[in-house]
Amino acid sequence: MNLSLVLALGASSLAVVNGDSITKSTYKGSSGLHDMAKSSGKYMGTAVDQDMKDSAALKVLKNIHDFGMLTPGNAMKWDATEYTQNTFKYDNADAIVKLAKEMDAQVRCHTLLWHSQTPQWVQSLSKEEMLSALENHITKVMTHFGDSCYAWDVANEVMGDNAQMRDSFWYKTTGMDFLSTAFKTANSVKKSLGLKTKLYYNDYNTNTINAKSTAVLNMVKKLMDDGIEIDGVGFQSHFNFADKASTADQVANLERFTALGLDVALTEVDVTASSSSPSAEEQVQQSAVYKNTIAACKEVKRCVGVTIWGYDDNYSWLSTKSPLPWYQPGGANSELVRKSLYDGIVAGWGGESTSSNNSQSGANNTTTTSTPSANPNTQYSWDFGTPGKPPGTLKASNNQQ
Repeated sequence: MNLSLVLALGASSLAVVNGDSITKSTYKGSSGLHDMAKSSGKYMGTAVDQDMKDSAALKVLKNIHDFGMLTPGNAMKWDATEYTQNTFKYDNADAIVKLAKEMDAQVRCHTLLWHSQTPQWVQSLSKEEMLSALENHITKVMTHFGDSCYAWDVANEVMGDNAQMRDSFWYKTTGMDFLSTAFKTANSVKKSLGLKTKLYYNDYNTNTINAKSTAVLNMVKKLMDDGIEIDGVGFQSHFNFADKASTADQVANLERFTALGLDVALTEVDVTASSSSPSAEEQVQQSAVYKNTIAACKEVKRCVGVTIWGYDDNYSWLSTKSPLPWYQPGGANSELVRKSLYDGIVAGWGGESTSSNNSQSGANNTTTTSTPSANPNTQYSWDFGTPGKPPGTLKASNNQQ
């Protein structure tokens, strides 16, 4: 076990309670995650879906001290808002916006254009029809939500893992025109309605300087050089426990984008283990990845905030990989328990994780270690699948993030 990680993250990283392999948070402070982010001029948020009915999970979600930004995981995607051409449905997304207002939180709206979860009727159109449908969709959806959206992910994942444009139906049919049309239309709506919403490009496997992040950088710069306004870039930040990206590695990459005058945000952070019952060592490594990633945002002036892609393992799209800072040992509608991963986030924001010296209740406290078995170069892309029905499909690739 890497002792330096244990010392940095506290003794909680070694505690196993009542035979439960999940190590518990020992953080005793009064400040929540969003409180800590705000002290650095940033936000902390989470993804949520409209079908969340779990009263215990909702209680944690509604704690403004932990979350000041909500991202609809599925409710604003094309198949949820315009499944049938020119017939728009907003009730699920409106429910999330209403919840955010009740919490005094903001909303990162996600997403106007993606190659997945787009109805077949869109994919069957000619180039001219497709671009017209795209303009109509963006105009209608942005107009409906107005300034309820702090930011929009205008385009999501248009870059392929090979650092070339993704060979999607958008690209096959329109070339690069779909991307410029999306941002031009979003800017037109923003200006005509006087909106303050920020317009983002969003992608995964881009957290460090690599071929894909460089391709995204060049793509965004080309848009800007062509006079197309873009406010920021989102870095999804789906990691696994063995990821080696340091804070410095991530800062160096983020600052390439802020040097263009852009904001940056970490938009979908989670850190998987190898199973739902990871070893103590894996959990130490997960916490370290969270810490390094959050710390990178804290260090970069124009990193506006961090969103984790859900907060409760029970409802994660990667629920079998223990990726999030809370879990429900008693199952749905049972009390949520903070994991040691929460302490990693606390440490990333510069807070203190106070150890309880393994004083959690239970007679069977033990310490276990094992050798990590995951390939450290494995990165994950994802597909939510049916709206409101995570988990979706996990796709592994050996591209270093």
